[in-house]
Amino acid sequence: MRLTINLSLHFFLSLFFVVAQEKYTSNVNDKKLGNLEIKNYTNKFLERPESVWSVLRSSKSKKIFYGTYGGVLEYDGINVKSIEIDGPIENEIRTSFTRTLLEDQNKNIYAAGGGFFGKIIDSDFGGSEYVSLMEKIPDTINPYIQVFWGGVNKENDIYLYTRDLIFKYNGQEFDKVWKISDREEGVDSYGSIQTILKVDDRIFVRVWGIGLFELVNNNFQFIENSELFSSNRIESMASLDGGKIAVFSSKLGVVIFDGINNFKLLNKKQLNKWLKEKLIYNVSEVKKLSDGKIPLISFEGGVLVLNKNLDVVDLIDQSDGLLSNTITSIYVDQNDDIYSTSLLSASKIKLSNSVTSFTESNGIKGLVQKIKKIDNKIYFSTTEDIFRVDESTSSLNNNRIVDLQINDIPKDFISFGGNILSVNNLNSLLIRNQNKSLVSNDRLLESPVKSLLDDRLLIMAHPIDGIIFFKQLNDKRIIKIKSSKILNQQGALGIKEIAKGILFVETINNEGSFVCRYDRKGNIKSKRVLVPDNQKVFNSENFPKEQKFNSQIDQDEYFVPLELNLINTGAGYFVFDQNLDLYSFNDEFDLSSTGQNLLSIFEKNLTNFDPISRLANISGRQQFTSINPLTRNNWFLSSQGLIEVNFKEDGQYDIVGEYPYGVIDINELSGAIFADNIGSENLLWLGSKDSKLISYLPNKYLNEKKINVKPIINSAAFNGEIINLFQSDFSYNDSRNIKINFSFPSLEKVEENLFRYRLIGLNENWTDWSATTEGIFTNLYEGNYIFEVQALDANFNESEIESYLFSISPPWYRSILAYFIYVLVIVGLIWFFGKYQAKQSLAKAENERREKDLEEAKQIQESMLPKSYPKIEGLSITAGLITSTEVGGDYYDFFESNDKNKSIHVICGDATGHGTAAGMMVSIIKSALNGLPNLPVNEILERLNNIVKKINLGRLRMSLNVAKIDKNVIELSAAAMPPTYLFNAKSNVCEEIMIEGLPLGGLKNEKFTMLKKKFQKGDVLVMLSDGLPEASNENKEMYDYERIKELISKNHSKEPKEIKKELFDSLNLWLNGGIPEDDVTLVIVKKVA
Repeated sequence: MRLTINLSLHFFLSLFFVVAQEKYTSNVNDKKLGNLEIKNYTNKFLERPESVWSVLRSSKSKKIFYGTYGGVLEYDGINVKSIEIDGPIENEIRTSFTRTLLEDQNKNIYAAGGGFFGKIIDSDFGGSEYVSLMEKIPDTINPYIQVFWGGVNKENDIYLYTRDLIFKYNGQEFDKVWKISDREEGVDSYGSIQTILKVDDRIFVRVWGIGLFELVNNNFQFIENSELFSSNRIESMASLDGGKIAVFSSKLGVVIFDGINNFKLLNKKQLNKWLKEKLIYNVSEVKKLSDGKIPLISFEGGVLVLNKNLDVVDLIDQSDGLLSNTITSIYVDQNDDIYSTSLLSASKIKLSNSVTSFTESNGIKGLVQKIKKIDNKIYFSTTEDIFRVDESTSSLNNNRIVDLQINDIPKDFISFGGNILSVNNLNSLLIRNQNKSLVSNDRLLESPVKSLLDDRLLIMAHPIDGIIFFKQLNDKRIIKIKSSKILNQQGALGIKEIAKGILFVETINNEGSFVCRYDRKGNIKSKRVLVPDNQKVFNSENFPKEQKFNSQIDQDEYFVPLELNLINTGAGYFVFDQNLDLYSFNDEFDLSSTGQNLLSIFEKNLTNFDPISRLANISGRQQFTSINPLTRNNWFLSSQGLIEVNFKEDGQYDIVGEYPYGVIDINELSGAIFADNIGSENLLWLGSKDSKLISYLPNKYLNEKKINVKPIINSAAFNGEIINLFQSDFSYNDSRNIKINFSFPSLEKVEENLFRYRLIGLNENWTDWSATTEGIFTNLYEGNYIFEVQALDANFNESEIESYLFSISPPWYRSILAYFIYVLVIVGLIWFFGKYQAKQSLAKAENERREKDLEEAKQIQESMLPKSYPKIEGLSITAGLITSTEVGGDYYDFFESNDKNKSIHVICGDATGHGTAAGMMVSIIKSALNGLPNLPVNEILERLNNIVKKINLGRLRMSLNVAKIDKNVIELSAAAMPPTYLFNAKSNVCEEIMIEGLPLGGLKNEKFTMLKKKFQKGDVLVMLSDGLPEASNENKEMYDYERIKELISKNHSKEPKEIKKELFDSLNLWLNGGIPEDDVTLVIVKKVA
């Protein structure tokens, strides 16, 4: 058995669809749902103009231009920029009020107002600029006193009017100026021109005290019988069927003009009342919508929309979301979007009812959780209350949101006994009109169901008591008659009646799904629902019969996943498991495999079905699919849009449609959805997190005309300077950087527009889609480049590609003139080539000699150093030398004595100079040390000093440290060397020992000082050359002595070779991997016993 809708009902609905389709197709566009989608541009957003008087959307660039008191504003979808009214005449007078913006057949835009008339053109540097045309006014007319109050365009001709004159500008010059009548003083005085109007290709002028004129054969002719308008204003005119024209007046109401010379007042009470009371405002040319509707504006009543029969279709005012009811101008684009201005702001009205909404301004509070249609009215629950949509009977009034005022958080609600039954957080209520009666105070009730077996029975789930039955008595009271646990053990999380007298029950704590038969007395009989593979195990003789619930079953050994989900489709109820395999119910309400899987639906990332929202769907607090009552198709919400699916009785299904969200922000959707229809049109009601209920006609939205919008190159900067966009050749320099700014004037959800770009000539690959509105390229080579940018709107529609071509010239040294100079230079160089070659040969020989000397010096230095470190009992010794760029005279050595104490002399020195000379000095010192007897360390230095002085090596000198270590005593002496460091392990102090003295070879018979220090276990002796403390980094900062002292103190417990490594690593870090300017030598001795 398949659980399907009643065939007779299905037949009736199909028949109704055929009959109703014709009736409703024509008026789906007029159907009033919620508030139209309105985007307001505040005074602050518009850079605070004093007033706004006109608006136009360019059919070329798709930018919006606003005429203000102070000039013209330009909006490109991202930025609002001011266009200065500038010109020779304009600069001499105070211009004001951009009263009109016009676009001719060639897409040229003109602006006119108090004291100015000119063209808006593309600026060379991006954006737009004003070019004055005032000097083209004929010499017989004073241009300084002209105030243009409005105008119209016909093909490429522009018609403007002042209170005295009508001007015609043909795109090149003012080729005609008309003066219809002399006028008296005052704006509304006799002969004063009140307005110019255009209807189709006909141009009219209304003159105070006279009436209506029409432009015929290049002259304005009075229309007979139009004296009716001699003292009554005309604000707008619109064509009707049969060549008739509707004339709209704030004094007379609507007047029908037969197009020749007959005028008749039309008795349209609703319309006439609005025209007079709300003060219809002047529009020189009424642009009809694509379906023939007529929009009118007013000074106190917003925007009124009429159909071709002049019936009021809609009124758009502050109650719909406009910032003001005072409308000063209007423009209708190709999408039927209305752009309106008020005195201090502007708005974009999406006049199509494909997307409308009710918001907080309509009284909605809270996140929308569930939407239903009861008794042909839309009801919806939020996190704060339940609301109803009441349709208005007047086109001047909006549909109304009614708060049922349960004053609680509703979990679910249904129709019961002709009333609304609401299961809430605190209680359950029955709402009769404005009265509420208590059904139960039990806060744990869920999933209200009106019984199909007996419409007086109310069934609800309870997490402790299982299923609870209530009954409505004849006096309308509802009483509890019975409660039953599932198999007398478990409570219920949620229930659904899948057939008459059959409940699908999900137990609490995920204990499993059950089918329960019930009778009118509330008795139930429950059985476990399992997929076929699990059912076989469950029914086997070996399976313990007492194991009925999931917590009692060893699922890993016997069962595939037990979790089941119920889905209601247009073809009846089905069940799917965690693998998304789909099952149907057989005659015994066991599950049978359909062979279908729901992956192709769920892989589209359904937005309201996950482990958390699954529980809300089971309990009835939320729904993840909705069935259209006419087509019986299911609708789902996904991250990419809406999905329409047709299910068959055997479980097969087809995805019949996928629809974008349009102007709806997916991030605000709460997951609540209800599928409905208007005639044959799909209608979706969607819940929002932002206290909003949205209506959406997806088919209508897809079929609406869309303006083809391209990105705009707003500006380009080369090396930081804004450049002329019509200049394409740039000079080569060191940086060669270019930054290009762009925008996309789609004007729908502009904050969600994305861009990608590429620079052909540098990289053929597109960037990833992102919200960035600029492309930056650095260090470009000379050559030709094409910058391309593409936009992606909120509906994932890719725009056409906009391009900007430019080139970078080669540097001057690769120009033609440079190559000519190169030839001359080469010829001249040939003459000098012989001498140059000889000089190079000599230089090469000298370099080779120097390199050989350096290598010899290096070998000498290395030969002077010991090949290994002494092995002395109780001492640990190491040393190290880092050579600089030139071979220096650093030297260290060790001399062991043959005395009984096995003392050792430690030497660390630094000869002045570099290269061979320094190596010679080291060689002398080393030889002399080998020949000296065992003397005190200061006497050793005195002997060495006299030897060096005797040899007379000129300015060569030798700095030297000598230390003798004898058991626990150190003797120290120094000749012009940096401090020696002795770390005392017992006191944990590092002592800096500085011994004054001249370098060896300075003065004859010089005396040197000797110090004696204790040398105990753990003490560390460090001798060094000046190359370490005086090493300079990139900032010319010295490594310094204090850093050495700190490192010795920090690492004294380590072995000497580890201390050496710490010091050398620190130096390397200080030099950032560089080479020291002088040799660095370290000698480290540690007393280890």
